[in-house]
Amino acid sequence: MIKSTSLIVLPLIALALLVPCVSANAQSFKATYDEGVRLYDAGDYEGALARFELAVRANPRSPHARSYMIKSKSAVARGLGSKKNIETDLAKIIIPQVNFKEAPIGDVLEYLAARTEELTEGKLRPNIIYKGTPEQRQNTLITMSVRNVPVTEAIRYVGQIGRTHFKYEEHAVVADPNWVTPPNPKLEAAEKAEAQVKASQDPFIKAPKSVFD
Repeated sequence: MIKSTSLIVLPLIALALLVPCVSANAQSFKATYDEGVRLYDAGDYEGALARFELAVRANPRSPHARSYMIKSKSAVARGLGSKKNIETDLAKIIIPQVNFKEAPIGDVLEYLAARTEELTEGKLRPNIIYKGTPEQRQNTLITMSVRNVPVTEAIRYVGQIGRTHFKYEEHAVVADPNWVTPPNPKLEAAEKAEAQVKASQDPFIKAPKSVFD
């Protein structure tokens, strides 16, 4: 009787010891997989590939992890991936104070570049390229007063006040006062459809009469 009881108890003990291990492995797989998805969505395909390779080793039967691993590997092979641009660095730099009254936009941009270099102790001086004419550079006047804002936020204010579009590239900030928003056919079609719906619901707009009326 004691022998048969032992034969039953031993497998139960082994199962009890195994369950926590399986649970821990499942949690580890999920954490690795979720981190891989986050990196993939952010465009960091090399980082995502490393995570999905670990996830596939932990759970070879996961079709989603294997699919993401293949897609990440393909993206890396094609040279795709997120490129760090200067915006990332400028967003970390806080300017204590910016005060201008009717200052030419060219002077404002020169100040922001020089102040950034000063705050970073010479480690970073953004190359701000102004694509407007000399007249626009001199006659676009900026009046602003802000405190304790990131450099990127100060640039955003300048863009709003000076009606200038700023684009962050890998090693430069491009300011274009003549930038035109590219057409968006889907948005235009949606706006047209919305206008037609509103017009059909307007009681003052009568539908054309039929020839049989």
